[in-house]
Amino acid sequence: MKINCCKLCCSLFILFSVCSSTAYPNDTIVINNTSITKNLKDFSQLYISQKASSKFTLETLDHFRPINDIRSFFYLGFDVTQAYAKFNLENNSKTSKEIILSFSYPFLEDVKLYKVEQNTLELAGNIGIKTLKQSVERTWKVATPLLPYEKASYYLVFEKSKGKPLATDVSVQDKNTYYRTNAFQSIAIGSYVGLILLSLLFTTLLFVFIKRTLFLLYGLYLTVLFIFISSYLGYTNVLLPAESMDTGRTIYVISIELSTAIFILFAQQLLRAKKYLPKLKRSIEVVIVLQFAFRIFLHFMANSMYAAQVELFMKLWYLSIVFLICAMVYEIFVYIKHNKKIGAYFTVSYLFMAIGSILLVLHHSFGLLKFSFYGLPGIFYASSIEILFLTVTLTLVVGHIYQERNSLANKLVLQQQKFLNAFVQGQEEERKRVGGELHDNIGSRIANLKRLFSTKYADKEMQKEFDDICEDIRGVAHQITPSEISLVGLTGAIDELLETIEKTEQLAINFNTFQFPDNLNETIATHLFRIVQELLQNVIKHANASIIDIQLFGHNNSVTLSFEDDGQGVSKKNTPGIGLKNIKSRVAQLNGQFLFDSAQGRGTSILVIIPTKYT
Repeated sequence: MKINCCKLCCSLFILFSVCSSTAYPNDTIVINNTSITKNLKDFSQLYISQKASSKFTLETLDHFRPINDIRSFFYLGFDVTQAYAKFNLENNSKTSKEIILSFSYPFLEDVKLYKVEQNTLELAGNIGIKTLKQSVERTWKVATPLLPYEKASYYLVFEKSKGKPLATDVSVQDKNTYYRTNAFQSIAIGSYVGLILLSLLFTTLLFVFIKRTLFLLYGLYLTVLFIFISSYLGYTNVLLPAESMDTGRTIYVISIELSTAIFILFAQQLLRAKKYLPKLKRSIEVVIVLQFAFRIFLHFMANSMYAAQVELFMKLWYLSIVFLICAMVYEIFVYIKHNKKIGAYFTVSYLFMAIGSILLVLHHSFGLLKFSFYGLPGIFYASSIEILFLTVTLTLVVGHIYQERNSLANKLVLQQQKFLNAFVQGQEEERKRVGGELHDNIGSRIANLKRLFSTKYADKEMQKEFDDICEDIRGVAHQITPSEISLVGLTGAIDELLETIEKTEQLAINFNTFQFPDNLNETIATHLFRIVQELLQNVIKHANASIIDIQLFGHNNSVTLSFEDDGQGVSKKNTPGIGLKNIKSRVAQLNGQFLFDSAQGRGTSILVIIPTKYT
């Protein structure tokens, strides 16, 4: 029973296979009323020749030999100059169909589509840069009509120069499906262009405001990369005149070399190779220059030599690419030790760039793998992701730059504060020394001189003059070195200062304190005393005031000095004098705030707020 069942299953399978092969031969693409998208390579055998025939005919088919090719795309190696693929189209619908063959490779030289008509070949289409026919769309395409229930045989013939490999997908689609696919591709390409433009705007603004070569190099890289992707997508075939379409391949070669060189230079800046790996940086730059010059020379100045030894030269070029990739990997590894976050994002972008480039080479030069998705090359998708991560990387770099600048600014502020502290401390010590010298030495000597003079002469006017000189010296000494603030406190020192001024000046000075701390930091107290002293001197010299109000306020985390006078005020046009500049410098040293309000004829109001946490 089991044997009979097995026999029945085998018979059904054989019958199904025969029916299937009869209904759908391997080289026949069947078109129904539904939309169709087929890969032509799945329905055709590739035949190649290393010598191009003057004209392809049915009689020249024996010049070609079949190859055992399991690729899902058409690949013609360096030595192949001509190839063809035969296939059939069968329209099973009762309406006419327009079938479109579209090609992914933009630099096709000469491709012809022949239709078999009564054992002869009729040219159904001819495309390529050597046809001198400008492409209407970015991709090359050939359209062929099919009548209802028509079955036709075709030969697709490729011709190319020796030494230039060709790798292309050939999609077979009905007209509606072709335009739907094109719409999707246009949206994807438009998004890519938008990403490029936004990234260019971003890096341009960064370069304008930060002025780093890094951002200039990134902008140049985006520009050249855009040119490279555009040429590989086939836009040069649309934009260039028909007689200059071969220039598109030149643009492609130059842009890919330039984009590689600029990316490497950009990466050297970002990874700070000059600081961490200076010798490797110089080696990379030498290789980049030699590689670019060598490739351009071979392509455009020694083309015959390049064609004769193309495999050798390509191997040398690939070897230099491998060196650059390995060197960059090592630089990234070293940089990540110093900055993991930026290094990680750059690594991701570099991986997409490097892997995309390697896969493109493996696809285009060696035909080792398929590298297109939804009709767009894989390098297009890799480039999009690369740009996204590179732009994020630059955002992190900007944050890092500002962190470094803020850190440096804080260090400069601390250093400045140290210098100011040292200056003020030295100034106070010098004041004490001069004041002590005036009081103890010069004052004592004048007092002795007065006693000696009074023993020999009885001149009251002279004795009064001596008394006035001694009083002036004591006053100057007291101004220079007030009573020890640590002993009498800030309020006591200000009281003594005001008492001295009121003896010599016609001023009514009101001094009040509100919850002002008695144990104020001596540095803050000294600064506040000098500020009050400087303000009083300014009023005496310039303000022509009669009333002064001084108030000290204590708060939880700060102290406030309020100083007001009814003098003639200061015009906004007047530049601040040395006294006000010194006051502002002291306030800045204490991390405080200085508020100044004055107008001509309306007096002056000054508010100084000092944080008490300052040490």
